[in-house]
Order: sequence, then C-alpha cells, then structure tokens
Amino acid sequence: MSETAQTLIKASLRVIGVIGTGETPTAEELTDGLQALQFMLRHWADKNIRIYYTVESSISLTGAESYTIGTGGDINTSRPAGIRRVFSKDEDGYEDEMTFRYNGGYPLGTIYVDKNIIGTMYVESFKQFTEPTVITSTISFPPGYDEAIKWNLAIRLAPEYGKEISSVVASLALSSLNDLESRNFNDQLRPVKVEVIKIVKPFDITYG
Repeated sequence: MSETAQTLIKASLRVIGVIGTGETPTAEELTDGLQALQFMLRHWADKNIRIYYTVESSISLTGAESYTIGTGGDINTSRPAGIRRVFSKDEDGYEDEMTFRYNGGYPLGTIYVDKNIIGTMYVESFKQFTEPTVITSTISFPPGYDEAIKWNLAIRLAPEYGKEISSVVASLALSSLNDLESRNFNDQLRPVKVEVIKIVKPFDITYG
C-alpha cells in the first residue's frame, strides 16, 4: 500500500488537535510537517531501526553463478538492505527454496546461487523507505506502517504547536513502532534447521 506525505501529515495534525475533521492544514503546517517526517525517517535509519518493506523481484536464470541486484543490475531494482529469501516456482506455483549467498556490495549487491538451476529465480528483498521530498511524494509500505508513522509523527509535531500528548497516543506510537521492529526482525532471521544444531557436552577431564 502507499500514502502521500500530505495524507500522513494531516492525520498526525488531526491527532493532536491542530486541525479538525475535514479541515485542511495551511501551507506552512504542511511544510513543517514534511520536514518533521523527513527528520523522523532519518532518525529511524540512523538508529538502525529495522523499518523495511519487502519487495519481490524475479529474473530468468542464465546458468551464471551470480546475479547483481540494484539500480542497473541484473535484477534492476533499488539496492536492497538485505535479502529475505530466494526461491523458484514450479508450473503449479509451488515454491522451492534456493540456497544462496548474498554480498551486499555497493552500488550493486550480488546473489550467488547454484549455476545448474534453470528457470526463473524469485528474490524477496528488504527495502528501506524512500524519504519524501515534497508534500505530494508517495511513500510505499506494507499494511501497518501507516499507523506507526501517524502516531509517532504526531508526537514529534505536538511540541511545535504547544500540544500535550495523551497517554493513549503515546502508547499507540510505542506499540505500533515496536510491532514493526519485531515483525521485521523476525522476518530477517533465517530459520535454523534442527538437524544442524549440535549439543555440546561439558568438558570432562577424564576423557579430555
């Protein structure tokens, strides 16, 4: 899903009572709101908060051992923050996980796979938000991200208008952001196969 910066700013201003239902912010309020939104997203990135959205890309395999990903790469998309998984699909649409190794180089990342695999390779990658540059900029994100942006932006804007933040707004801002971080962190953890886990016994001086 996606929303314009203006829609998100209006929602945040409405939460703190700067505008009422159906009212339109002034040009100055929208400009200040855009700057606050930009600062907030930069802060999230600087603090290494895991606020990503997942994008699926695909490429026809050529028998190569590696494929670049990023703007102008073999998989021509914005350079990802990481790779969630790589898989193929059979004729019935069933997915088959592929073993891969990812080198997150710059400006292009590189995905290494088995060169003997043929067909189409699908890549789920993590992308960071694109910072809005104007009020009409569109921000793309999965469901749930609009909530985190709305409530947390409201907290950032409130002091500029002398508004008090209610405990409900503060709680919603914290919980919505924590939900995103937890979900994205779990998505980035690759499952560990039980069969590769070894039980390490305590050292026994008798046996060395």
